Amino acid sequence: MEASVFSLPSHIMTRFDYIDFSGRIISQQGYMKYETQVEILNRLLKLRERGTFEMADEIGRVPVSRYIDPATYEKEMATVFRHFPQLAGHASHVRELGSFIVSDWDHFPYVIVRGHDGVLRGFLNQCRHRGARLVSESTKQKCLKTFVCPFHGWVYDLDGSLRSVSREFIFPGLDRCQHGLIELPVAERSGLVWIHPTPNATIDLDNYLGPIADDIDHFDLDGLVSFRKSKVIRSANWKLLIKTYLEGYHVPFLHRTTLAEVFHNGVIESFVYEKHIRLAAARKNICDAHTAPESEWRILDYASVYYSLFPHAFLILHPDYVSINMFHPLGAERTLWTHEMLYRPADFVGEKGQAALTKRFEYTNDVVFDKEDFLVAEDVQRGMRYGANTFHVIGTEEALITRFQANIDQATGDGEYSLSITGPLVKGLI
Repeated sequence: MEASVFSLPSHIMTRFDYIDFSGRIISQQGYMKYETQVEILNRLLKLRERGTFEMADEIGRVPVSRYIDPATYEKEMATVFRHFPQLAGHASHVRELGSFIVSDWDHFPYVIVRGHDGVLRGFLNQCRHRGARLVSESTKQKCLKTFVCPFHGWVYDLDGSLRSVSREFIFPGLDRCQHGLIELPVAERSGLVWIHPTPNATIDLDNYLGPIADDIDHFDLDGLVSFRKSKVIRSANWKLLIKTYLEGYHVPFLHRTTLAEVFHNGVIESFVYEKHIRLAAARKNICDAHTAPESEWRILDYASVYYSLFPHAFLILHPDYVSINMFHPLGAERTLWTHEMLYRPADFVGEKGQAALTKRFEYTNDVVFDKEDFLVAEDVQRGMRYGANTFHVIGTEEALITRFQANIDQATGDGEYSLSITGPLVKGLI
């Protein structure tokens, strides 16, 4: 059923609503654009009916060296993690004047702060005197008035300018204007905050994310708040950890008592835009969509939606909560993994609501991610230097792994891959 083209006054409708063929206002707050939802759900229904889910014509191969070679790691640090915007976190952390986000990753020590003028700015989190960290997790204030260096007491305003130098007379000729904090580009959109590691670079999210930006706009992530965040160092390459999210082939085996009870075996629809990937994984109730008119379809009722946001972030949208996963390489075979759960306050009220969130977090974080996905990834990593495999063989239902690796290799200048695909990556359904 097609949505009507007429509209109602803006005080009646929100930007997330649309009008169905009968003139009813259908709320889509917290969901992607209606037309995109219908397109994805129809693809998922066709895939389930077909029973095969190939995304490529032939198997792929990823060299094991990509996960263990120190030179590859250094290349990635110099290119992948220097030339592209990076997701920094959720905007709920920087709503108030003086509120801030501080980097979890020592290899990229930034701080993002809401200035007294309301402007969001990013800086390298280092004093211009001798490089001490200005803000850390131990910083007690929820909102800053200034940046104060704990080493020698230099003070910076929240716009990065150097306000004062302790015992300034011992720095004759010091020009404060030349010693402000190093500013980094930041962008805020639809509840997510981005930062670029290169000063004077630009962040154009419309160009960088393409149609995926439109998806995220419609999910209304801005209306969510943070519940809990975990930080764990895993003994595995950062790409190996991300790739556990990029295929459903393992679900009936590795997750046989967890996710396999919720998701239909292997029914995954995917979409590629440049270096970013969207997946929709059908739940076991996907066929219930046949009993509802298309005008009432809401994708999270029948599927979970996943976004690989290049280079290091993975956004997962479930019916009642959202997970932001980020993977920060500490070396070729060590990764700092962070996982933050977001929720809509109206959906989890009081003690019962908080208890329900705790249960969801422990299930997702402690069981599915920590004890299943990443535990087996660490096992794979341990055997790489001593095993029989020079390459990992990638099946036709796992083609997003090859795609993700191609994105990395294109950025580092390694390998020769065709990256011309933009659109659904499902064989026979394009």
